[in-house]
Amino acid sequence: MKLNSKARTLKNLKISGAIIPKLKIFKSRYFNTNEHLVVKDIVKNFKSKIAIRSSAQDEDQPNKSNAGKFLSYLNVDVKNYEEVRSKIKDIIRSYKKNKNTHDFFVQDMVTNIKMSGVLLTRNLENYTKCININYSMGDDSTAVTSGKKNTKNLIYFENPKYKINDKFKKLLHVVKNIKKITNESDIDIEFAIDKKNKIYILQVRKLIVPSKFKGKNLDTSYLYTNLGKKITKLQKRHYGLNGTTTYFGVMPDWNPAEIIGIKPKPLALSLYRELVTDHVWSEHRKKYGYQDLSQFHLMTTFYGTPYIDIRIDFNSWLPKNLPKKLSEKIINFYLKSFQSKQYLHDKVEFEILLTCYSLNSEKKINERFKDLLTSSEKKKLLSCLKTINVNALAQIKNDFDLIDELIKRQNLVSKSSLYFIDKIYWLLEDCKKFGTLPFAGLARCAFISTEILDSFVKENIFTEENKLKFLASIKTITSELNEDLMKNKKKFIDKYGHLRPGTYEITSPNYKNNFKNYFGNFSKPARRNIKINEYKFSDKQIKKINIFIKRSKIYKNFNELIFFIKNSIKYREYSKFIFSKNIDLIFENLENFGKKFNIKKDDLSYLNINKFLDLYFNLSNFKSIESLKNNIQENKAEYFKNQDINLPDVITSEKDLFVQNRKKPKINFISNKTIVAKIIEYKKIKIKSKIDGIICIENADPGYDFLFSKNIKGLITKYGGQNSHMAIRCAELNLPALIGVGEETYNKIKKNKSIKIDCVLKKIELIN
Repeated sequence: MKLNSKARTLKNLKISGAIIPKLKIFKSRYFNTNEHLVVKDIVKNFKSKIAIRSSAQDEDQPNKSNAGKFLSYLNVDVKNYEEVRSKIKDIIRSYKKNKNTHDFFVQDMVTNIKMSGVLLTRNLENYTKCININYSMGDDSTAVTSGKKNTKNLIYFENPKYKINDKFKKLLHVVKNIKKITNESDIDIEFAIDKKNKIYILQVRKLIVPSKFKGKNLDTSYLYTNLGKKITKLQKRHYGLNGTTTYFGVMPDWNPAEIIGIKPKPLALSLYRELVTDHVWSEHRKKYGYQDLSQFHLMTTFYGTPYIDIRIDFNSWLPKNLPKKLSEKIINFYLKSFQSKQYLHDKVEFEILLTCYSLNSEKKINERFKDLLTSSEKKKLLSCLKTINVNALAQIKNDFDLIDELIKRQNLVSKSSLYFIDKIYWLLEDCKKFGTLPFAGLARCAFISTEILDSFVKENIFTEENKLKFLASIKTITSELNEDLMKNKKKFIDKYGHLRPGTYEITSPNYKNNFKNYFGNFSKPARRNIKINEYKFSDKQIKKINIFIKRSKIYKNFNELIFFIKNSIKYREYSKFIFSKNIDLIFENLENFGKKFNIKKDDLSYLNINKFLDLYFNLSNFKSIESLKNNIQENKAEYFKNQDINLPDVITSEKDLFVQNRKKPKINFISNKTIVAKIIEYKKIKIKSKIDGIICIENADPGYDFLFSKNIKGLITKYGGQNSHMAIRCAELNLPALIGVGEETYNKIKKNKSIKIDCVLKKIELIN
């Protein structure tokens, strides 16, 4: 049987294990001359609620689908003659062209539904073969197709070892029958399951696969099996770490998914490793009083996707003076919490770990470790957390001084007569020692400050609005960008020209080379008026904060604490701004190197920075350049193969690779505003002087700050945490934002026209 029009396919389909609701097909031409007879026929043949659906000739074609283009109506009362007639006329009008040549059909509505959804036989991101089920629990059969909230997603790669969830086993059997009957491997099925577990097939259509993906049939099962073996080995107990196992996530700690993306190119990935996740991350933590994990690398990659090793990450936040037995208890508790609350994978430091001291630290310890730790162990942990704050207070100025030293070294290297390769080597080394290392420290200080501010809210010293106003009173380097944009173009470029969207991506133009596209005409820049108002603490607030200061024995007085909080947040943004200039200078010298040896910028993005650094230590000749070019081609081939391999955001076992239950993260709502605005996907827009809507962007670093000069109404990111750059930036501007909504929610949002965001009630409403 061949797949035909929507109506004819259902009419002709005879399958075991599922029910196709009773239906009847009508010609539009016949209805137009016999309205009364058609409606009378419908009333006679159907008893209760019905669906009236379009079935146009061009709705489902061999190479094109017009799914959703034409009207369909559900839950129509068959006894209401006028409503039935009116809905049919609306459907025929929606055909627009050749209205008399199409069909429509009437179908019994399924009742007592407990689950409904859509099943596809490919992943729509890269069209790899799988079972892709979007479903919703409840009696609303339109929840998935209409993009309503509380829908879930399951991606299943068939294999003999891991079976699909029991509730989908019968459905999968039905799908196999449909594929066999229709002789189609790529199909799109709308289904419902009632409370008696009867399966209803509501629509079957050919899944249209773009021509460039048609031949794609990568053996992911083989690849997942190999990766599963690797994960099983990594999960064994390690002699140098506390904790019986480990897990992996794309967003904990240094948030690779947010900073370099899910599938970064080799240059971006290797730079991030070299500058942060190989050694710098652990050096900073040791300096601040945490465990010494300098022999471990924080990040690993699976088929091109960067993951944070959760056990290594959690161990690195243990204060160094904690006894071994206590450390083991704590880490196993953290790991168990993470495994049961994977949706918090971008908020582990806020919601799972205890890494510093704040007003409610004692309360958190008692709640989280209620029966696990003894009273003396709880006291020991609390004391060690206080030491972390003491160390941060002592280190903040030293870290800021290192950033000042980096500025001097940037100028020295830039003006020197060193060769390209030598400059790149020293820019990289300076960036680690005087850039990312102190940035990590300043970011830690800012995190401690944020924890203290949050505890002000929890302990009723602040309201959430007070906190937002206080944060908005801190003038950071990113606050200055919009002001400087209105002044002198040359000075602006001198100061901000090194920034680029995607800090680690060489193919992304910086502000200097792409000023007009990012900012438009300098004479008439779009303005977002930013008022920096000093926050004034009330006498009551000061009194309560002083009680905390006296009890903690960390800070001398109120002024010292507030000075620390303000400067840590300010310095964090400034240090990031400064060290990113080293990356820009590395790219500038790489491009000059590329021009000399005929290597295009795009090809340079596939270079592993460590392979390039070999040239610094070895004699450079044409043979080594050829070796470099070969490495680029090998990396490029591997990169494109890795694009086809879908991995979950969190991996807790081998099974997660084959049965990927996409868990929705807890969204970070920023600001205290409510807004309704149209949705604008960053990838699809041409940068204008003004962007009248809410920008949807996968991940965003300081290089995307130019968006705030466009008077955008709000921001939505797929990845990002409560402490991410964009969360901080939007809080500073009191700009409505949804930070880190996750893949499923993000994909759903961008398909709609508008959105209502209520940041106070923490609700979103999609408007089609």
